[in-house]
Amino acid sequence: MDLIITFGLLTLVILLEFVVVPAIVLKRVTKFSTLYDYPIYIVNSNEVNAYSLNSVWGKFIVITRGLVNEEDEEHVRAAIMHELGHLKLNHHVKMSLYIISVIIAFTYLLNLNLFVLIPFGLFALFMQRYFQRRFELSADKFALRFTNRRLLEDLITKYDVKETTFLSTHPNIHVRLKNIDQ
Repeated sequence: MDLIITFGLLTLVILLEFVVVPAIVLKRVTKFSTLYDYPIYIVNSNEVNAYSLNSVWGKFIVITRGLVNEEDEEHVRAAIMHELGHLKLNHHVKMSLYIISVIIAFTYLLNLNLFVLIPFGLFALFMQRYFQRRFELSADKFALRFTNRRLLEDLITKYDVKETTFLSTHPNIHVRLKNIDQ
């Protein structure tokens, strides 16, 4: 029964991410889409952001209207190249496999006591964040192969988090800038 509930919740999370998010997508951006392997969509949001999704409808990149309005075309392309790195390097698939393995292990551990379950949950969360930060660094490196270092540095410096915490999904600015300088 626990396994059914766990996978039911996982299905709900997947539906929210891959059904609701595309439903708010405003339009496809043909100006950029013709240059890349995946379609690029723009969301009507003032937030400056870009992200990639790997869904049942395929892989695609989403950028916000805020990014398009705030930055010139070259900086937008640098952000797109970073997101393209996530898709090309299969970060979504790798993270999904990790999360599924954690859910399976967690389901097994539900039969044990909380003294095992709590440390495992904290360790799994720490490792997930570690993987996410590593994926961000490798997506930066991927973007460097196709864009100017200065453009990527500008975006990181302007929009990235100055300080990170235990739960941060992105490395701090200093780590990212050092990574692209290597």
